[in-house]
Amino acid sequence: MSRLLGLEEAKNTLDDKKISAALLESGVAKLGDKSELLILHDGSDIRKQYSSKLEELGKVLDLDGSIINGYSSFNSVAVDLHSKEVTLLSSEVYSNRGEDFISQADLKFISKPLSKKATPEQRTRYEELKVKAEAREYYNSSLVMRQQLQKVSQSLKQANPEQSITHIIDRGGDDEALFDFINNDLNDKFVIRLKASRVSTKITGVSSKLVEKDFAFKSSKQYTKIQIKSKVYQDVTRIIEYGEQVNGYAVVRIRLLSREGVPLFKAPMLLITNKEVSTEELVGAIYHIYLQRSKIEGVFKFLKDVLGWEESQIRNFKAIKTVLTFCYFVAGYFYEIESELIENETIQFIAYLGNGKGKVTRHYILQGFSKMITKAEVDEAIERFGIIPEQLQRIMQLVMRGV
Repeated sequence: MSRLLGLEEAKNTLDDKKISAALLESGVAKLGDKSELLILHDGSDIRKQYSSKLEELGKVLDLDGSIINGYSSFNSVAVDLHSKEVTLLSSEVYSNRGEDFISQADLKFISKPLSKKATPEQRTRYEELKVKAEAREYYNSSLVMRQQLQKVSQSLKQANPEQSITHIIDRGGDDEALFDFINNDLNDKFVIRLKASRVSTKITGVSSKLVEKDFAFKSSKQYTKIQIKSKVYQDVTRIIEYGEQVNGYAVVRIRLLSREGVPLFKAPMLLITNKEVSTEELVGAIYHIYLQRSKIEGVFKFLKDVLGWEESQIRNFKAIKTVLTFCYFVAGYFYEIESELIENETIQFIAYLGNGKGKVTRHYILQGFSKMITKAEVDEAIERFGIIPEQLQRIMQLVMRGV
């Protein structure tokens, strides 16, 4: 187990880098013949609220927005535009309290001369950060994101140089340097959600928030019924506006109104893209491309609810990264074979054991596997203790009375 988790040095030691590289290699081989791919990128916090002794334990947000202990991860999955099939590609687990982590705030701190009023502690910290930054021996969330985008893009294009790639990122990607990196360095397309505080390109020294500004073009569409997460809305109007830019990239604003004309959300959705935005059809396509991002949220739900991504109690950080990345690898396997499993009679039986009631999904399959493992353990114990059928019947009666 120590060798498996990378705690012992050996030629066949697994670690998070090797596992993630194997997953990406598999994904590239599978997707090499696709002409166009959407690559969904998103971070997911590994929450360890009640842990305090794990190595390099960082800080993350809980579901209520409070700061708690945990680790960070950045993940990428591919979606084929035609089949809508999801392929897991890569995962990077890191800590924002690691020795070599330098935040954007720290980089800003050392970009200016140190104040003469700085304390000895501030001076020491300043010098340490300067040395690491100048030697490029550091990482942060922005670098992790950029490196993964580059790794995924280059790997896919090595297999198919003609492949069209569109990166889809949530508000954590609202960074003009990232827009330019994807557009100029990777030569890829992107659809990225902007923060509600974003302002329009300054003209004559004046700027205004994009959520409030008048856009040049507007189109609307009626929906009899739409579902957002678990809530269903009737008679919804979708309003899409375009004609604004930020540093040369097109901005699309989307609002959803109830049948009474009341916005369904507090602020409009703002999307920025380097894809063509010149007609109502193309603008609508940008919105629907971004909505594919929900598929990576489904991956996180599977990882956490079914594979127990946040439940490991291993203390060694190297082992933690290995286990979490291995879980991501296993999830990738289940996503890849799911369509084949649905038609397999044995798998249908296992899903039934997992309370699938006729449904064959990754969740019910794993629940069924869990019951099969329990049965094997019970059978082994019956044999070991020489339990005869009459004794087993009495034991079951005790169990049922307890239930």
